[in-house]
Amino acid sequence: MALKKNLSFRLIWGILMVVIYLGMSYLLVFTNLFTQFSLTLRIIFGIVFLLYGIFRGWKIWQDRR
Repeated sequence: MALKKNLSFRLIWGILMVVIYLGMSYLLVFTNLFTQFSLTLRIIFGIVFLLYGIFRGWKIWQDRR
């Protein structure tokens, strides 16, 4: 029973982190929130966050199957 609660918490935490990574990617690339950094640097880090968010989402999807 404790394993079931722990597993559901891990799933929710993983999904939350994927949303945060994808949201951070959006904020870096499409908003003026981080204007103190150059556009090139923001795009590079935005792509890194996007790819990592997709990777983490794919890993969660694979673990649930």
